[in-house]
Amino acid sequence: MKQIKTLIAAVLLLQALTACDKVPINGLLDGQWQMMRIETPDSVRDAKPLRAYLCFQLHLSEWNSEDHRYYAEFSHEGDSLLFWNFAHHSLHRTQSDNNEWLTAAEMAGGTDDNPHGLLDHWGIHTLDARFRVRTLSSSSLVLERGDTVLHLRKF
Repeated sequence: MKQIKTLIAAVLLLQALTACDKVPINGLLDGQWQMMRIETPDSVRDAKPLRAYLCFQLHLSEWNSEDHRYYAEFSHEGDSLLFWNFAHHSLHRTQSDNNEWLTAAEMAGGTDDNPHGLLDHWGIHTLDARFRVRTLSSSSLVLERGDTVLHLRKF
């Protein structure tokens, strides 16, 4: 009887420790990536000074750069990576409006203060974006969108 109680307690403890853990569902894509280089038809730029990172977890991506944080849902099928429902939260807002989210126009461009959009250096000019995955390995991710190619490394 004592062995059965010990066994039941061990099973319950094991289940409690593993029940809350989220299992990676995106394969090699899961984790944090650092943007290293941006290629356009007229330039190749070192992206390390931007301190730009792209993180994937479950169905949410997080884009960090220049003290801004963007979030988007995503799906990855074959060589296609689609992002939609972008949201942005600025770390430079004043304390009184720190919890306000920027509008779609502020993110994608189209305002006097922001004619180019906050996502331009990622090659994103609309609030949904499809990239072609050129390379995806345990250490390298290369994304192409139109004439912009992003080179990222696993961080």
